[in-house]
Amino acid sequence: MSFSSRRRNYLLTPHRRDGLIEWMKCMLQHSFVLDALDSTGADTFSHFEVLIEEHRQSSSNDTTTSTPDHQLSRLKRLVPTVGTFHTPLPLRRAFEVYNAKYALTTRKHITISFNEIRHILNLAQIMALSDANSNQSEDCHEDVVRRWQNGHDSPSALVSGFGESPPSLSLDGVEEEESPEESSQQSQQPKEFKGPMLISFDGDQTLYSDGSNFESNPKLAGYLYLLLRHGVAVAVVTAAGYEYQTEKYELRLSGLLAFFQKKGLPPEDCERFYLFGGECNYLLRMGDDYKLHPVKEFGPGGWITATKHIKGTPGSWNDVDITNLLNVAEESIQTSMEEQKLRARVIRKKRAIGLVPKAEERMPREALDEAVLRVQAKLDQDGVTLPFCAFNGGRDAWVDVGNKRVGVEILQSYLGVPLEKTLHIGDQFLNTGNDYAARTVCPCVWITSPDETTYILKSILRLANISLDAMLRANSMDETDMDSGNGDTPATGKSLDFAEMERRTKMVELMDVYKGKFYEKRAPPELPVTPKPKPQAK
Repeated sequence: MSFSSRRRNYLLTPHRRDGLIEWMKCMLQHSFVLDALDSTGADTFSHFEVLIEEHRQSSSNDTTTSTPDHQLSRLKRLVPTVGTFHTPLPLRRAFEVYNAKYALTTRKHITISFNEIRHILNLAQIMALSDANSNQSEDCHEDVVRRWQNGHDSPSALVSGFGESPPSLSLDGVEEEESPEESSQQSQQPKEFKGPMLISFDGDQTLYSDGSNFESNPKLAGYLYLLLRHGVAVAVVTAAGYEYQTEKYELRLSGLLAFFQKKGLPPEDCERFYLFGGECNYLLRMGDDYKLHPVKEFGPGGWITATKHIKGTPGSWNDVDITNLLNVAEESIQTSMEEQKLRARVIRKKRAIGLVPKAEERMPREALDEAVLRVQAKLDQDGVTLPFCAFNGGRDAWVDVGNKRVGVEILQSYLGVPLEKTLHIGDQFLNTGNDYAARTVCPCVWITSPDETTYILKSILRLANISLDAMLRANSMDETDMDSGNGDTPATGKSLDFAEMERRTKMVELMDVYKGKFYEKRAPPELPVTPKPKPQAK
C-alpha cells in the first residue's frame, strides 16, 4: 500500500477524527457543491456560532452528571462528542477575516479543509480572549482584513490587530517613546494585557520538535519574553517526568532559558515562568538565576497544600491507588507489546508507565494507538478512580498518573487566574493525545508545529495592542541571542560560543530522554592493525 493510500485510510479511523470539525466540514460541503459558498459561507459560520452559544448556555445551566435526551442542546444532538466551550466564539468574524486573505470561497474544485476550519476556530478563540473585541469599531474590522490581505505569513499565521495605542514595554524591556501629552496622561507602568493571563503549552511538537529540545527559535522565544514582560504567566505542562531533577528539564529548555538570560528578564517576570513535569506531578518555577527550582509542595504556600481542595489533584491521592493504577497499566502495556510483536521495552517510573522503542527501532502509529486504546479501556473497566492520561506520543506510548486537566486546574487555582483568562496550546487534542483533557478546564488552541505556535503568539500579542516595533524587533533577532555562554553569566557580543554548543550536543547524545539518565559514551572498539607487506625487490 502506498503512503498516500495508507494516510487516507488511516484518517478514516474514528479515533483520528474530531467530531465537531468533521461535522462543520460536512455542512460547508453542501454550499460548496452548489457553488454557493461565496454567498452562504459567512451565514453558515453564523449558524455555527449560534449553536455553540446555545450549547454553552445549556452546559452552564446543567449541574447534573447526566442530561436527559430531550434537554440536550441541538449541537450535542448533532455532534454527540462535542466538548465544552468556555467563551463565545466569533466564528463569522474569524471566517470573514480568514477568507479575506486566503479567498476560500473562490475555489471551484477544493472545498474548505480540516486544517482551514481548525485555523478559523483558533482565530475565533484568540479573538474571544481579547478584551478589544468588546469595543471594536467598523474601521478596526477593516484594519484586520487589510492586515490579513497584505500579510506574508503562512496559512496558520492568524495575524490580526485591534486598537492603536501601544503598551509601555518593548522587547528590550524599556518603555516605548511617546509624546509629552501622552506621557502626562498615562502611567509609567505596563498597561493591563488585553488577552489571556495564563498560557500553558505542551512541550514536544508545540515549543520544539518531537523528541528534541528548545535550542534555537528566537522568534518564539521573543514572543514568550514579551508575554512575561506584560504580566502573563507562562507554563510548560509536559509529560516529561524527571521528578525534581531540574537539570534534566533545563536541558530540554536550554535555548529558551539562555534567551531570557541574554535579555535580562527581570526577577519579578522570571517568577511567572513555570514548568509542570509529569503532566501535573512536579511543579518548578524559574528563579532570578534563570534556572528552574522546585516549588514547595506542602505547608504554607505549598502548591499541593494550596490545591488539595480541588477534586482529583495530587493532594488527594494515596500510594495504594497510584500503585494499583500503574500495575494495571503495566500489565496492559506488556500484553500489547507481546501480542503485537513490538520491538520495544516497558519503562516504569514513579508515576508513569512507558512503551518505548528499542535502539534504532520505530513502532507503527497504529500499534501505538492500539496500545493506548487498550489501556484506556482496561483502566476504565477496572474502575480506576485516579485521573490518568494514556496517550500516543508519536514515537512511544505512555500512561501517566494525572493529566493536563489537573495540571492546568492547579495552575489556575495556585495563580488565581479564572478559566476564561486561561489558554492552553497543544498539538494532541484527539482522544489518544495528552492535550485532550485540558479542554474541560480552559479554552484551547490546536496547533501542529512550533511554527504554528509562533504565529498564534504573534496574533495574541497584536490583539493585545503590543506595538509593531516590538514585534519587528522580536522577528529580527538572530540565533546568537539564544546562546548565553556557560549559563553563569549573560553572553556578550555576537560571536557564537562553539564550546557551549558542542557541550549541549554531547549532553543530548548521552541522555536517555525517556528515563532522564546520562550514560557514559563508550569509545568504538579498536580494529586490529594489519602490517603492510614489504615491497619486494625487482
